[in-house]
Amino acid sequence: MPYNQEISRATPGYIVLLIDQSFSMDYAFGEHGTRAEECAKAVNRVIRETVLACTDGEEIKNSCDISVIGYGKFRDNADNAFSGELASKSVATIQELTENCLRIESIKRKVSDGAGGLVEIDDQFPIWIEPAAGGSTPMAAAFTMASDLVQKWIEDHKGSFPPVVINITDGEANTPKSAEIAANVLKSLNTDDGKTLLLNAHIAGGNEAEIVLPAAPEQIPSNDNNAQFLFEISSELPPVMLERASAAGLDPTPHAKGFVYKAKVETMIQLLEIGTKAEFRR
Repeated sequence: MPYNQEISRATPGYIVLLIDQSFSMDYAFGEHGTRAEECAKAVNRVIRETVLACTDGEEIKNSCDISVIGYGKFRDNADNAFSGELASKSVATIQELTENCLRIESIKRKVSDGAGGLVEIDDQFPIWIEPAAGGSTPMAAAFTMASDLVQKWIEDHKGSFPPVVINITDGEANTPKSAEIAANVLKSLNTDDGKTLLLNAHIAGGNEAEIVLPAAPEQIPSNDNNAQFLFEISSELPPVMLERASAAGLDPTPHAKGFVYKAKVETMIQLLEIGTKAEFRR
């Protein structure tokens, strides 16, 4: 059965994160920041947790590669979203990520005190990705760039779990038809363990009802073309990700797709965790 390969140094995983950097990402999101800021926090968190999952004491295991693509920041294009020492690295190894964060920030975090309560501690949080918001939404360019990276990666990793691509956006693609074609090309790329998985997190402010992991077109508003588009291009979750979604309390149905629409901050983070933690479950 496909989508069973565990990650290791011999069969590493590959995570590709696509970040919408259009002008509307500068709008407020959640309680404390803009969509761009909350998105950057979530992506930095995913990278940090992946690095930790690939670290055993002082030993760093290059068992997962990561790419981050930003699209729409200044022009109708997609680019490597890493900066600093990683600006020339469209695909970064765990070793490279460990050695080349932009900076480390101290954040407050609540943890168990061992007696049923919580205590606040200072946590060291590395930063790799900065928030950005500027232009339009060239989603087709992002999917095309992801396809190029995925194709090259697969050539050297045919025995690995398929690449997982997660797209975070707050709007509609500039050219939906071109984006659909590019997304389908991306999803057709496969390792021996299955086809590339494409998950989509559409984020929004306000009090609109979320659509979380829908399984059928009937669950999508018939008059919302963007929701229908994102649903159609999203991959059906394999069993390992359905298990992760159930563990997160999302109660997915069989054939649920990796798609959340008008998601709040917490739901966006949950989808990222479903897509990136499944291979580390054992």
